[in-house]
Amino acid sequence: MSNELYILAGATVGAFAAYITAKITTGVQMNIARLNADKDITLQRDRLNEDRLKNEIFIERGKLEVLHRILSRIALENSQTMSYMQSDANLPIEDFRTRYLENCERLHEAMGIADIYYPKMGRKLREIFAQSSIFWGNQENLLRTDITSNRDSWNSLLGVVLEASKAIGSRTDQLQDEIADRAKKLSESIA
Repeated sequence: MSNELYILAGATVGAFAAYITAKITTGVQMNIARLNADKDITLQRDRLNEDRLKNEIFIERGKLEVLHRILSRIALENSQTMSYMQSDANLPIEDFRTRYLENCERLHEAMGIADIYYPKMGRKLREIFAQSSIFWGNQENLLRTDITSNRDSWNSLLGVVLEASKAIGSRTDQLQDEIADRAKKLSESIA
């Protein structure tokens, strides 16, 4: 009987040792699996954040490009050159007003982009809009004024038009510089 007890004791100790070994091995494997899962989650989160950042930069660069193009067009449409071209072209008032409304639409688009993405630019865009209204209102009156019969009024209107044009040009230049600076920062942030 004593052999049987030894065998039973040996089997019990062996089973207990196997149980402890399995428990330790399972714990270690669970820790390794948890660490690997945490690492995978971190890598995936970093990859998603990087993709999100790249998409946001892509969208923002697109908005900067649109804003820059709009400002370039506004500067042209409200320039001294355009004033002279309109004066010489005998442009019908209806066509002139259509161009004015298109100018307003472009400015509204620019203000919408600024309000959403670049609130600091909004004030200058509103100043451009105000100067643009002065430009177009006085330009229309200039087109209706006969220089030969009312030279003083024509010169006065031209002075106001040129002043508004200069103010618009100055503000569009400032905004385009801000756009270029922001685009440079965006490029640096993904480099």
